[in-house]
Amino acid sequence: MMPKFVLAWITSVHEHSKTMQTGGHVVFVRHPERGWEIPGGHLNAGESPEDALIREVLEETGLEVEIMSWNKEYYPSGWVAHAVTKNTPQPSSWTVEDEKVEEIAWWDSVPPVIMWTEQEFIDLDNWHASIR
Repeated sequence: MMPKFVLAWITSVHEHSKTMQTGGHVVFVRHPERGWEIPGGHLNAGESPEDALIREVLEETGLEVEIMSWNKEYYPSGWVAHAVTKNTPQPSSWTVEDEKVEEIAWWDSVPPVIMWTEQEFIDLDNWHASIR
């Protein structure tokens, strides 16, 4: 069954390197009403989950990602992808030209939440740790 929406748990391919990294380890976007969340969105008509995820991430973060695996169980009508980017985590935030995204940043802890729950991010981080 196809999902209605897709979300991306984005890490850097640099996270496993032996060099010291700055910034966090997961990309979050700040929505004007919903607050911090992971990037993603709904599928367009005829769009595959993979294409939707890559499109949404590029629109919301400006990052190009590669999908590593899917969690199709966590949300009843949505899939979460573990995706990687070659971009190195940055200590500062950035913006893109998307009215639904006020700020993008790497986080190494759960950001302040409004619509999401802290437990969702902890669960997804635990899932990511279990597949590494």
